[in-house]
Amino acid sequence: MTQLLSRIHDRLDPANIHFIDVAGVPTRYYRAGAGEPLVLFHGGQFASLYSLDSWSLALPALAERFDVVAIDKLGQGYTGNPKGPEDCTFDALLDHAIATLDALGITGAHLAGHSRGALLVAAIALARPDLAKSVVAVSTNTLAPDDPAFPGGQFYADIDRRTPPGPPTRESVRMEPDAQAYSQEQVTDDFVGRLLEIANTPGFAAAKAMMDDGGREIWMDSLAAHKARVLSAIDATGLPCPTLITWGANDKSAFLPLAYQLFDRVRARTPVASLHVVNHSGHYIYREQTAEFVATLEAFCLKRA
Repeated sequence: MTQLLSRIHDRLDPANIHFIDVAGVPTRYYRAGAGEPLVLFHGGQFASLYSLDSWSLALPALAERFDVVAIDKLGQGYTGNPKGPEDCTFDALLDHAIATLDALGITGAHLAGHSRGALLVAAIALARPDLAKSVVAVSTNTLAPDDPAFPGGQFYADIDRRTPPGPPTRESVRMEPDAQAYSQEQVTDDFVGRLLEIANTPGFAAAKAMMDDGGREIWMDSLAAHKARVLSAIDATGLPCPTLITWGANDKSAFLPLAYQLFDRVRARTPVASLHVVNHSGHYIYREQTAEFVATLEAFCLKRA
């Protein structure tokens, strides 16, 4: 990993960062490269620090082969928030994501989603098959079937309990990526600095207030309902395009057995489906094993060009 970090600086080229108005919501995205469109959706939920910044180590290499677009989801990063707590729903998230793709003129893309972003890309593919040439699900407890042996949310609840009160600090914002990591080397100073900048924005404070004002319960109910619908559709007809599931073998929030359970559900009705497990990687495969992640996406996606 040291060799990788010395070769690829953990920064986002400002020339590739843009904003677009999506139904009145300012939406940040990163776009670079040429070729088959590859759209990246990060994980997390409203008022969490996941953003397109997490893809930073992989973006330069992906842009060598793809027209790569990384998007800040609704209520995260530098994208605007839902209108109020009652709008903190998966429906609002899905509508915004689809509207963003339409606004950017993207169709027939390889849609990759990390963690909770994997449920989003599966839902996009089911709702709008024209948008998806393939689906890539990356280390996702959210899309995987529920298993009482591996309860969802326990990891993040522990992070919340250990986070000290008061304004965010470099130490507090790095708690989640540090805890997720197989090797903390990829939790770079640049990445932590960008997390802290997001944590100090008015938008982040407003999103947190919305979630604390009833939005969290609305969100969790909506998330569970959509997960059930997506898994039901996968069981009935499969996903409408080739699907890759890739997973960190050492993931501490989405345990490896869930990868096999999800793959069994997907492969039953999805004719082209693959599972790729990456050793020595926690939740952020594309940061800890960047070269392997990029090579896997190239091998799976580009052979369908």
